[in-house]
Amino acid sequence: MKQSDDASRATLEYRWALVTAAATFLLLMAGGLVNPTGSSLACPEAFVICKGELFPKMEGGVLFEHGHRLIAMSVGLLQLGLTVLLLRRRPALRGWAAAALGLVVVQALLGALTVKFQLPWFVSTAHLMVAMSYFALTLYQAWRTRPAPATPVDRAAGPSAERARMRWWIAVGGTAVLLQILLGGLVRHHGAALASLDLPLHEGQLWPAGAPFALKLHMAHRLFGALVGVVAIVCSIAIFRAAGRGRVGVRRAALIVPFAIVAQILLGMGIIATFRSVPVVLAHFGGAALLWGVFCAMWLMTGSRAPAARRADGARSAPAGRAALAAGAGRQA
Repeated sequence: MKQSDDASRATLEYRWALVTAAATFLLLMAGGLVNPTGSSLACPEAFVICKGELFPKMEGGVLFEHGHRLIAMSVGLLQLGLTVLLLRRRPALRGWAAAALGLVVVQALLGALTVKFQLPWFVSTAHLMVAMSYFALTLYQAWRTRPAPATPVDRAAGPSAERARMRWWIAVGGTAVLLQILLGGLVRHHGAALASLDLPLHEGQLWPAGAPFALKLHMAHRLFGALVGVVAIVCSIAIFRAAGRGRVGVRRAALIVPFAIVAQILLGMGIIATFRSVPVVLAHFGGAALLWGVFCAMWLMTGSRAPAARRADGARSAPAGRAALAAGAGRQA
């Protein structure tokens, strides 16, 4: 019975972490709906409530803006519960659990400042990047709380040089994707998504001279996106080849990358062709978050981190046991 209880506790932490990661992706998608629907300032209050109520009538811009807030509050509660679980049961993850909760607090403050100061681009962009950082951290929490393998895995097996080279490619691809997400955020928060309606060049020019800042930002996003696409595909091929047959999960993740890149390019073109259709914008943003998550997952799968050890029941009851022994000794004396 005791072994069964221990297993159920491990499963609780892992499942809770998975739900938190999934809810965070849902939160990213909900946040991706706010700007293209013009709902960023639908709620006059900067924090928690909207139009004087916690649950106002959910229609128009309020549906998207306050819906995003409600999901964010749910994710915050999930992370609070997960942090408590990890503090109590996974000593090795205490720092990470506290950092994750801290990021949630920072993210909430950035969201409030975004509304308070009427959408300053640097605050909105910081809000986006903290969201991506927190998403990566939720994946880390899920990975470190996963069930231990049935048979011990020799982490030193296989050439270490190959693993290091594979992680180098993952780092290059993941960094490129994250930088493109940053650039995309700048395009969004400067209102530059439709600065050029020509494809693939702007009036036949690769880089229009003397163009306004919004147009330059738009074209930079296009050009850097093409570069990132090439880099990510090259990295995925190198990762797939280096992974070998022993890392099925890594190989499958690497196979996702080229298809996601092609989809992102088509969706980016679709945003212009549809004059920023909300479903297309949302799919483009979701694809970027998915790509970032795939590279984060590959980084975790190629690391040497085993599941974090659980605190044993014996360790928790040791102080009580020592107190009982001392009391018994006192009675004998």
